[in-house]
Amino acid sequence: MKRILLAAVGLVVLAAVAVAGSFWRAPFWWFEKLGRAGLQSAGLTRAVTAGPRGPLVYWHGGSGATLVLLHGANDQAGAWALVAKPLLTGNRLVAVDLAGHGESGPADGSLAVADLLTGVERVIEATAPGERVRIVGNSLGGYLAMLYAARHPERVDHVILLNGAAVQAAPGAQVSLLPKTREEARAAIEALTAPQSPRVPDYVLDDLVRRAPTSPLARLLQQPIDLSLEGNLAAFATPVTLVWGEADRYMTVAYAEGVAKQLPAARLVTLPGCGHVPQRECPQALVAAVSKALSSPPTPAAPAAATSPVMP
Repeated sequence: MKRILLAAVGLVVLAAVAVAGSFWRAPFWWFEKLGRAGLQSAGLTRAVTAGPRGPLVYWHGGSGATLVLLHGANDQAGAWALVAKPLLTGNRLVAVDLAGHGESGPADGSLAVADLLTGVERVIEATAPGERVRIVGNSLGGYLAMLYAARHPERVDHVILLNGAAVQAAPGAQVSLLPKTREEARAAIEALTAPQSPRVPDYVLDDLVRRAPTSPLARLLQQPIDLSLEGNLAAFATPVTLVWGEADRYMTVAYAEGVAKQLPAARLVTLPGCGHVPQRECPQALVAAVSKALSSPPTPAAPAAATSPVMP
């Protein structure tokens, strides 16, 4: 019996060492696994529907009005793991793996923004047919939320732009999101996160460099951006709340202010001490901001009242 126990302990130790080695070699793979486990733990269920170029994976659960969550480039639905459970209160959540991201196809080859937008359309039609939805979009996901609302204004009650692109614009910090060296990866991470955030280990930066050439973002950049709202924001019909991490030096608060001024019904809410991906970096503040925004969408500004001429 003693030998059996010792052998069992030895196997556990070996397994732990193997897992630790695997995490060191491929931390982003583990981050994705942990994120998806977090969605399941929050009460969401994995589902699949047909996409434009392969299966589309999404997670859904809860009851109430449908709230669609769209992640950014090179991310996946697990990005919402830390905020999924509190956002389930009063909402039916749908967290999408964008086309070419996470477990959604296509697994390789170039990507077009149109592929991603069609994927969003397919998931919304599968989960909320004929219904109006609210959409929270982070980074690239914000761009897709705006495109979807512009194409289907009758289907969207409210867009929450979470450090998200509304139009193409020069970023703030000039960093590479497809780093070729550890130093470039460090500069990108520091531009995207708050100064007080934990320092990212070198082995994580090295994995970011290894993944960059074949990442979804690299695949998106293989062809020109094929859809845009440039110059059309003044006609955007859907209310937009811009929720912005103040510490984001890649897409700055100044960018958000410029976008808000162009939209007919917009409100800007800033999150101190948060960077480009608030749902990961400061989940409690993000949940509070989103919940408040959902309860009170912005309304179009009233036109200035006409002034009566001054009589002599």
